[in-house]
Amino acid sequence: MRMKHFFQITVTIMMLLTSTTAFAEHYMKQIQHTDPYTVMGHRQPASTATIETWLSDAAVLTKNHDGTSTLVIFAKQLAYIIKHSERSYAEMPLDVNKVINEMAKSGKDDKDSGVGAEAMGQMMSAMMQMEVSVKDTGEQQKIGEWQARKYIQTINMGMGTTVSEIWATEDLHADMSGYWKAVNVVMAGQKGYAEMISEMDKIRGVVVKTISRSQVMGSEVKTTSELVEFADKPAPAGTFAIPAGYRQVPMFGK
Repeated sequence: MRMKHFFQITVTIMMLLTSTTAFAEHYMKQIQHTDPYTVMGHRQPASTATIETWLSDAAVLTKNHDGTSTLVIFAKQLAYIIKHSERSYAEMPLDVNKVINEMAKSGKDDKDSGVGAEAMGQMMSAMMQMEVSVKDTGEQQKIGEWQARKYIQTINMGMGTTVSEIWATEDLHADMSGYWKAVNVVMAGQKGYAEMISEMDKIRGVVVKTISRSQVMGSEVKTTSELVEFADKPAPAGTFAIPAGYRQVPMFGK
């Protein structure tokens, strides 16, 4: 089971690195489609989801299609994985090295694969090493109601390679520099983080469409994400807080 958790984490991080929106006081709605794929013998069917995101200077809340929410609070350097059906939440440090340590401290080996906790931590650490490059193609096209410019982003990591076609518009005004640091802060402890942030800053404006192809453990995962709503408005009260009455559970089962 721990290998399944490990795979879910790696895919989630790859998606975070290729899911791009704006950083400011904004509400965003995206439609995200993932083609079917098979990894480690597990076939995942195609899926289309609506993802809503609230952004502030202090926190980000993403409402996922599976009924969970992800809350990131920058001052605490923590992410909270909120499962509404169970009225529970788990804390995850915004540093991949701390995540690996938490996995190792849980002290359980993976019964399915025979991989020990310490060995899995070392494997995950190696797989998270990365190199990122962004190329401005100069190509322009209207995406939805916005005039957009095309960039090619390549992320090479131990766990796989992701090549993304990114369309960004300067029709929408938002400061992206803080956003890149926020969304990728989970990688802050890894070699290449500063260079990655510098590359991300080459993308000018708000990203309105991304087509990503990730090579993960020998399989391709293709995801298309498109911005369908962008609004400057205050978040409802309580948006950036754990719902009252929810109980904390371990990130990794004990």
